[in-house]
Amino acid sequence: MDTSEMIVPMAAARPVPPEELAMQSLTKLLYKSRLFRGHYLERCLVEQVGGYRDVVVLQRSERELEKMLHNSAGQLRMFYQRFVPNMWVGITSGSYGSYKHTSHPGQLETCIWTELSDLAFGEYWFSIKTIRFRDQEVQLKLKMVRAVEPEPLGTPRRSVSLNRSSRSNSKAITSGDGPSPSDDVADKVQLGLNDFLAVVQQWGDGVKQTVYDFMANDVNKRNIMGTIRFLGLLIFSALGGAAMALRFLGVFAVRFLFELSRFTHTATPIVFKVLEFLNKIVGAFFILITMIWKDLVNRGQPVPKQQPLEASTRFKSITYERSEPHRRSQRW
Repeated sequence: MDTSEMIVPMAAARPVPPEELAMQSLTKLLYKSRLFRGHYLERCLVEQVGGYRDVVVLQRSERELEKMLHNSAGQLRMFYQRFVPNMWVGITSGSYGSYKHTSHPGQLETCIWTELSDLAFGEYWFSIKTIRFRDQEVQLKLKMVRAVEPEPLGTPRRSVSLNRSSRSNSKAITSGDGPSPSDDVADKVQLGLNDFLAVVQQWGDGVKQTVYDFMANDVNKRNIMGTIRFLGLLIFSALGGAAMALRFLGVFAVRFLFELSRFTHTATPIVFKVLEFLNKIVGAFFILITMIWKDLVNRGQPVPKQQPLEASTRFKSITYERSEPHRRSQRW
């Protein structure tokens, strides 16, 4: 007989309203295939459901998932107040029931109560398969992806400085003299180089951890499909916008050329008249300058006197006799 589960009487199945079905589908879609890092600590009894549940504590880098879980848990409790007042959501913070939470620098206080099979205590990468909505329990179904190997602890920088100082002191005691300036300079230079290398190594580890967390938390099937869908819509929208822009530019060019031809046909006579008017103004201006220059040049010269016209007998006037009408001969 398996004592890990306590037998509880099954309650009669209640009708599920449409809004509850919609809420369940939306919640499952929100957390499906979500990858996170957590610590499987122990297995504790939950009196509300009458059985044992495995406790998984989130790793300290899962701040975003922690916020989402608490928001969803609060909304689920508020929603089920109308239908199932004693509904238990398997998301808690800190100690709960028989579980006593111990603060750890690498862990958060958020706990996920689920059911795991044949899994040893330790740190793992988990994937949320789905969310089970039972009669009196909301449970996240987890799948273990792989175990997390323990990271080697680096040597503290303070111990290095202490070892160096103790070594220099021992040298001074054995030699009987104080530390030479050259040794102090060498120690300072070596210590500065080690500090720089340690900073570079820490920076590289931080970049690796950030990239790894990004690949583990954000690169999943849901995000990849959303990215592909977004890129497809973006390319389709760009092609459609380019086609509409080309169509608009074509219509605009045809209308612009038509209006330009009408304007040219109408404005050509006006332009010719304006050019003729300007030509006259420029010509009159140059004629005025020429007359002024002529007056300036001929101002000091005497003006020749014009001789009056005298009667001359060299040319004789010719007189014509007027014929009378009755002396004209008829042509016909």
